[in-house]
Amino acid sequence: MADATRETLQNRNGHPDNGRPETSHHTRTDPKRDEKGYYGVPPIKAAHWTWQIPLYFWIGGIAAGVQLFTTLANVLGHEDEALTRVGRYTSLVAMILSPILLIWDLGRPERFYNMMRVWKLRSPMSNQSWSLVMYGNLSGLLAVRQAAEDGLLGRNFLSRLLIQLIPAKVLSILALPVALFVGSNTGTLLSATSVPMWARNWAFMAPTFLASGVSTALSYLSLVLHLGRWGEEKTHTVLRRAERATILVEAALIAASLIRMGRWGKPLFSKEIAPLFVGGTLIGGIAAPLALLSGKETRNKSILTSVLVLLGGLAFRFAMVHGGRQSANDPEAYFSFASGENAPQPEDKV
Repeated sequence: MADATRETLQNRNGHPDNGRPETSHHTRTDPKRDEKGYYGVPPIKAAHWTWQIPLYFWIGGIAAGVQLFTTLANVLGHEDEALTRVGRYTSLVAMILSPILLIWDLGRPERFYNMMRVWKLRSPMSNQSWSLVMYGNLSGLLAVRQAAEDGLLGRNFLSRLLIQLIPAKVLSILALPVALFVGSNTGTLLSATSVPMWARNWAFMAPTFLASGVSTALSYLSLVLHLGRWGEEKTHTVLRRAERATILVEAALIAASLIRMGRWGKPLFSKEIAPLFVGGTLIGGIAAPLALLSGKETRNKSILTSVLVLLGGLAFRFAMVHGGRQSANDPEAYFSFASGENAPQPEDKV
């Protein structure tokens, strides 16, 4: 009876029948932790983010780029009603979807509400939450003004009053810096962590995400206008030129990021993530669209280019999120990063 009790207690404490622990603190004596380093336990906790966060990053970038292009067009005197309409409605939809995706990922809505209790200027997450609220209100007012102009609220006194009371150009200019912050701060959210791949690239993370957001936004506008056969020819010409220039800027920033990340960017070329980053982003989202934009312009070619850039931007965000998760789970990467090996060296180019 005593032997049976002793065996039961051993099993409850994680000991098998031979009295040895089921798990060991030494990797070489524990087959479950063999070749995993640091006793098989990651030194930092990887982000739990699922598909909602990369999608939110993608939508936020599109919203920022759309606001940038439409505001500049209006300020510079290029009046294209179709472009303005698509831009205002897109910004509103993006600002409705973004909080939904964030709350969905948090799992508990009150967590998002708690972030709105205090504005912590040193917290990228707090800044992002408040910027979403600010941009959401501004884009909502602009969308209401547009709905009144389009007659969606009826042809009545209220619609005329809204058109008079809502200063569209002023609100667009006020919304622009907030929108650009939303698009760039998605990169800051990643770099303000201890994840080696993200933290190492703190200087280029925000600009790269913003450039990618602008390129996807321009492609989105081009795609919608082509599919609806809307917009002036001048608008399509400017969009095409802006797409090419922005993709080149994005490519340069990604190249600078890879140089900056060095060996800590290795997860991007791993077997699991390389199809997204190399195939989806570098080839599908940058190289192929640049090749298409260099030839003769046709409607079908423009549509294909826009689709490739949009998918490439989405692949980029999934690759960065999943690459960071893999980087966090690599003890060697973290300890080499934390030990000072990531400090600038004389031979560093960036």
